[in-house]
Amino acid sequence: MTEVISSVEPTLTDINSRPQVSAYTGISVQTLARWAGEGKGPKFVKAGGRVLYRKRDVLAWIDSLEEAS
Repeated sequence: MTEVISSVEPTLTDINSRPQVSAYTGISVQTLARWAGEGKGPKFVKAGGRVLYRKRDVLAWIDSLEEAS
């Protein structure tokens, strides 16, 4: 029996947790947390103690990196 391994690209939903953003960007959860404390990285919101990222904010942040290079 052959095992099929799927490589699925991570995607973002409209609202994302820090681990979801980490999987999408390849940036560790710890780095995202540190950047949030330093005012760096993508914009986020806090809801009920959870840190959440809007898809549009993550993509805008990624676009801003390209422009800054």
